[in-house]
Amino acid sequence: MTGEAEGPERRFEFDDLTGAVAPGSVDAEPDAGFRDTVRRLLDPGSGRRSLHWGRSYLYEARWRLAAQEAETAVVVKQFRHDDLRARLRRRRRGSRARLSFRAARRLRRLGIPTPEPLLYAESNSIGGPAWYVCRLVPEALELRYVLRALNAGTAAGQFPGIHAPTLLRRVGALAAELHRHGVWFRDLTSGNVLLSEPTTDAELFLVDLNRARFRRRLSTSQRLRDLSRMPVLRPEDRAEYLAGYRPAGLPRLQRIWFEICHRGFRFKLGSKQGARRGLRRLADLLLPRRRAHPHVPDAERGATATERTVWDPLTDQPHQQATRGQRLGVRLRDAGHHARPLLRSAIPLLRSLAEARSARRALDRAPTPVPFGGLGVAVGPGSAPVASLAGAIDDLRVDTVLLRFHLWRGVDPGLLELAQTLRRRERPVDLVFQFSQDRSLVRDAGLWRRRVEEAAAALAPCGRRFLIGQAPNRSKWGVWRPGDYWSLLAAGAAAVRAQCPDACVLAPAVIDFEPHATAGLIHSGLPERRFDILASQLYVDRRGAPENRQLGFDLAGKLAVLRSLARRAPDCASGRSWVTEFNWPLAEGPHAPAGRDVAVDEDAQASYLVRYALEALGSGLAERVYWWQLAAAGYGLLDPRGDGLRQRPAYLALRQLQRELAGAEVLRLRMPSGLRGYRALREEREIRIVWAPGGRGRPYSPQRAVRAVRDRDGRDLERVPAVLGGAPVYFECETRAPA
Repeated sequence: MTGEAEGPERRFEFDDLTGAVAPGSVDAEPDAGFRDTVRRLLDPGSGRRSLHWGRSYLYEARWRLAAQEAETAVVVKQFRHDDLRARLRRRRRGSRARLSFRAARRLRRLGIPTPEPLLYAESNSIGGPAWYVCRLVPEALELRYVLRALNAGTAAGQFPGIHAPTLLRRVGALAAELHRHGVWFRDLTSGNVLLSEPTTDAELFLVDLNRARFRRRLSTSQRLRDLSRMPVLRPEDRAEYLAGYRPAGLPRLQRIWFEICHRGFRFKLGSKQGARRGLRRLADLLLPRRRAHPHVPDAERGATATERTVWDPLTDQPHQQATRGQRLGVRLRDAGHHARPLLRSAIPLLRSLAEARSARRALDRAPTPVPFGGLGVAVGPGSAPVASLAGAIDDLRVDTVLLRFHLWRGVDPGLLELAQTLRRRERPVDLVFQFSQDRSLVRDAGLWRRRVEEAAAALAPCGRRFLIGQAPNRSKWGVWRPGDYWSLLAAGAAAVRAQCPDACVLAPAVIDFEPHATAGLIHSGLPERRFDILASQLYVDRRGAPENRQLGFDLAGKLAVLRSLARRAPDCASGRSWVTEFNWPLAEGPHAPAGRDVAVDEDAQASYLVRYALEALGSGLAERVYWWQLAAAGYGLLDPRGDGLRQRPAYLALRQLQRELAGAEVLRLRMPSGLRGYRALREEREIRIVWAPGGRGRPYSPQRAVRAVRDRDGRDLERVPAVLGGAPVYFECETRAPA
């Protein structure tokens, strides 16, 4: 894989893109079909899976190369040039995509291994993105994971097929080969070396080539600075690494120089993270536009701060282009509109907070058994084919589904068909219909009412529960003042009840744990703003695990606050409280609805889902909870990219939770320090679900005889685990009569 086809690169130029393709990648000169292929490749929405999400975004795609019948797996790396330093560098040397493409071709001509370069493209605007496309190395393993395990002393267990000293010598020899050819790599770190497989003899590939410089001869300083970037922390491992670079070893002065460079580089990495975070916050406050992924369009030129919202199709939500400073200016101007609801609800809010603390303490002292039910999923428009969604809902055995309609686009025919399909099934499914708004519907009250009437008339035969509005405490959804939402609620509730007299209305769908915002919106006392059930989009992802605290409350405490607010609020007729959205975003680049700081991997997402559902429904503090959403690239239970719908671990975890606990009576258990657990009784079966919230291994010995043990996803375990971690484990125990 190190040979490179001879011949010049083939240039192409579109209206907004220029670039080049490697010889042999296309049959003839680039044409209209090639243009469509390139645009599809460069669209992150066409990616089959995310490979890396950092300053650059990498994803896997498919491309039918010249003289090949089947499509080839390729990697697309998207570079951004949206800061001053990146733009100046691009003016001086060209885009990083172009540099990567030409460096890769040159390295392969020298016989140095790197994935085959296929194409690069760059925006015509200096601040626009650029893309580099190369062939995918199947099942590649980054050297960083091997070195992390080696530094932690766990490499032998994690990578039994790798003999670390030999691999380190091979990496050192690769660095020596680079320097022998006059290549100053300048970013020779463990993340930029790939292993074709987790074995000692695996082929090594160099990636991330845009910083490489080609010289006739490298200085000692350049060579040692290159070598020092590899994070080989243990002295004995560094000795092997340097022995591969120079079998006789570095001269004494060079070895001292290397150690100084190595320690300095480690210090530089640690200090840059905090500085970057602070500068990013300052930029968000002052710069005229917030940073976004390149696919997100700019707001209309000359738009005011309240109108600078655009739709992001990959996260299925609006993106606020107004800076924090611009939004702060609007908030200060509207301070009076916000102050009055807050003052009106201040005393009820304080009483609810105190009552919630008392209820939370009582839950620990004397937990009571509650029926386990109300776990549901939510579905948005255009997420997947209707038949696939309906089949997944049946497979999960959930009894309640929320369908979100974006009414500025009218009644989505796919969601309407799904509602009709679910109502025709033998197994009953309770449906909730959410009507979401954008800024145009907030501005035009008449249009909002007509859209709600149309939707309610079409959906009334399928269900009677309607959630009015979406996240009124987030300006990106078009609501800037409490009065904006109250107008939506009054008109929407009236329209729904006109079409369905026995309708059950939910409101206000405040997102995240902001009790002051919830309290301010539900204490108007006016009959036209009255609703039946308090709906909350209680995301706790920014705090990590669901048990973590915010404002002094863990998840159960937050739910106790919301339940108390619902019971005290004059606008809430029943005093009931539902969570209509929760999830944890995945590290899926532009598909993730939140930033990298709160993203988790798929395994953690699955564990958090089960723990959230148990804490919410097992405590009796929430009547229902809904996962948002069933199929989505950045956070869903099903991944719709690629061929079919891939079941994520969270899907398997929710399905197993339903199979174990649906219809059961659940009781929170008093557990040893560091453990959480619930007991479920159903059909003379006792199931105990136990986990360690901190993620650290905790020993656990069930007091009852154990019939069977199953992991979070339903796999049978041969024996009781010696220690428990963050993934819940199901213990099927011998039953006995209650004392």
